[in-house]
Amino acid sequence: MSRRIKVLFDQTQNERGRLDTTYSTLGNLLKDNDFDVEPYTEFMILAKNIKDAEVLVFGCPNSSKLRPAEIDVLTHYVKAGGGLLLLSLSGGDRGLMNNLSKLSKIFGIEFDNTAVKDERTNAGLPTMPFVSNLMAHSCTEDVQDILYPSGCSLKVSGSAVIVASSSDMADPANQPVIAVAEYGKGRVICAGSYEIFRKGGGLKHAGNKTFAINALKWLSGDVRLAKPSKVARVESEKGAPATEVSPAKLDEMEGALRRLVNAVFDLQKDIGKVGEQVTRVDSNVETLREQFQDFAEKTQQQLGVMIPTKQFKTLEENQEVDLQADIKALQREVQSIQQLKDHIDQRHSSGIMAKDTYDEQVKKLDTRLQNLKNRLKAKKKELKEIGQ
Repeated sequence: MSRRIKVLFDQTQNERGRLDTTYSTLGNLLKDNDFDVEPYTEFMILAKNIKDAEVLVFGCPNSSKLRPAEIDVLTHYVKAGGGLLLLSLSGGDRGLMNNLSKLSKIFGIEFDNTAVKDERTNAGLPTMPFVSNLMAHSCTEDVQDILYPSGCSLKVSGSAVIVASSSDMADPANQPVIAVAEYGKGRVICAGSYEIFRKGGGLKHAGNKTFAINALKWLSGDVRLAKPSKVARVESEKGAPATEVSPAKLDEMEGALRRLVNAVFDLQKDIGKVGEQVTRVDSNVETLREQFQDFAEKTQQQLGVMIPTKQFKTLEENQEVDLQADIKALQREVQSIQQLKDHIDQRHSSGIMAKDTYDEQVKKLDTRLQNLKNRLKAKKKELKEIGQ
């Protein structure tokens, strides 16, 4: 059984490419090809939260900018062996009001303020060109062309490599649209169109599906190719007998195998959840055992003295203690966020912080604060119900 590749889709930068909507088809395609896909929804991009992911995807940040600390985290993530997929749209950073190029230029790639059009080779509109000017690379294997809707062109420098360019009849002509780079132990792919993977958009084109799988495998460092049809053809050329299998039958068998693999991994996850519950039960049993042992020792030492009932705690009492601890932790976090808001207000009032930056920061902090308050309210309600 092949290993599963963990891919995180960032959702902290108001991305247009979201697993639950525009990228839902992409998510299912990846799941069928040995990937585990999850959204990343934490308040900030932190090294500890992405260290277990082989690939991190930014599906076109919209009116949102990465913080310097986050850019530093992502740079170190790639250098240590992580894969990074950065996707933009026509207009690049300026059109989307993001700063994706501030990160990508570290690897020798930038997103241009352009809109790639092709009047001759397209899927019905000039802004939906087919890109067939592809360079030999693991990402483009078995790809004849890529549907490239509403995309921008790229600037490529240093050791970055162009893998796809607009045609000589396009506007702009013969310009990079997809580029890759290797940085430290990691890899990066930049494409000027997030729509190449969008449901109902580029992903309905066969070449885009193949490119998506190739790209994610290359980013993860998993570039092994297991294609029975090619193996059979090579063996046949050597004179060895090869069993005739129709492409349709081969696809059917491969699909069934992948569904089986996915079912096994889903079952493993369910077993893991059950295991966690069993662990909690074992922990409670261990607590009771320790309490009983303590009770027995004290009984021997204090024979004839009334046994203190507080030596034993019910499950509800343990839950009450845990909930009280959770409530205190949430209250501290709410206080911390509020203090941070006050600090930002002071910086804005004194003219140190620009209004757009202030509005962005306040919006994110308010969202985080509301989430914390909702959780705090739920914990207090649960504590009240236990006490009744």
